Amino acid sequence: MPTVSDYVPQSDDVAEAVDRALFDRLRLLTPVERLQMAVRATQAVHRLSVAGLRLRFPDADEEELHRRAGALRVGPELMRRVFGEEAEAWLS
Repeated sequence: MPTVSDYVPQSDDVAEAVDRALFDRLRLLTPVERLQMAVRATQAVHRLSVAGLRLRFPDADEEELHRRAGALRVGPELMRRVFGEEAEAWLS
């Protein structure tokens, strides 16, 4: 009698063997290593966000670009609560 596989594809373009190998490798990581991976991924996303904003706002300085990236990440309500009216400049 066939058994039901516990495999759930992570994407349509990755073979099951590759997915399983990746998860096997991830299981070997320590919690610190997993956290380091998450931090690096978060930093990469932030750099990509700032790079995209740099294209949209070529005259903005680094501080403005990072605040705009933060506004995208946390949303207008929190930006307004933290920065008050000053936040409006980064929400456009």
